[in-house]
Amino acid sequence: MSPARERSFVIEDGDGRAEDLAAKTLAKLRRNDPAPEEAIDLHGLDARSAAREVKQAVQDARERGVRCLRVIHGKGLHSESGAVLRDRVPGWLSRPPLAAIVLAFARSRRDGGGSTVVLLRRKRA
Repeated sequence: MSPARERSFVIEDGDGRAEDLAAKTLAKLRRNDPAPEEAIDLHGLDARSAAREVKQAVQDARERGVRCLRVIHGKGLHSESGAVLRDRVPGWLSRPPLAAIVLAFARSRRDGGGSTVVLLRRKRA
């Protein structure tokens, strides 16, 4: 698949999957299967900086062959404007350029929604 091709996502309650991915794969991701291999922490960043960090982290992780990444964004409990990063992460992951390499993402149930687990497409040899 060409990275320039736009991919459609099915998004519901902060979770999403590529339209061509089986819903059962998203259900497994919600159960932490597969477990994240790496994490990026966005605490303290503004939305613009966080968007850059997510883009770079996802692209770098895929380049290294990482299959699953945790994006720690917090719950917005200490922010005057609420969960700004938590609410924006799904959009960043489901639009180009990341939409071409992200298969699915799900808010973690283990930490009460303070992070999102991202399943990446396998890098072609």
